[in-house]
Amino acid sequence: MGILLVAGSVAGTVGLVSARDRTVPMYVAREDISFGEPVEASRLDVVDVRLDGTQEHYLPAEREPAAGTRASTLIRAGELVPLRGLGLDDGTTRKPVSVRLEQALPAAVVPGSRVDVWAAARDRSANAYGRPEILLPSAEVAAVSALESGFGGASGTVIELLVDDGRMADLLAALANEASVTVVHNPAGGGS
Repeated sequence: MGILLVAGSVAGTVGLVSARDRTVPMYVAREDISFGEPVEASRLDVVDVRLDGTQEHYLPAEREPAAGTRASTLIRAGELVPLRGLGLDDGTTRKPVSVRLEQALPAAVVPGSRVDVWAAARDRSANAYGRPEILLPSAEVAAVSALESGFGGASGTVIELLVDDGRMADLLAALANEASVTVVHNPAGGGS
């Protein structure tokens, strides 16, 4: 009788553990995949993960990305591939634009984060700048790099932003007219 109780207890425990340990094979990025880059099976690894009902938001390993699929956001190495971060060649109107900044950026401004871009128009008659206005709310950062101080003394930061066609003219006009551009980290930023 004791042996039957122990055997039943062990079988119940094994059944309970195996029922709770449900993993599914999913794709993860083998390397960072930047905005606009192709998302192909050769750039992905397969891992077994337990997602508890959220697997519909990620690319399953049983389904390869469609031909022409590109990243519509930054996908970091080791991250699950989000379906919302995938698009086809014609699926986005955002384009990367480089903006040179004199000031340093906060450490939180990294590829994939969101920033608000402010610009103050240059008033040549007064040799000053006007009141800053927001040009790009919640723009996604594609890349950040430091400018090295060299023979010409140029230093600062270059930030690459993903800008929608509808906002492009305002940003380019501000840059062409030598407006003072400031980038502010926006931790609550959503899609723009």
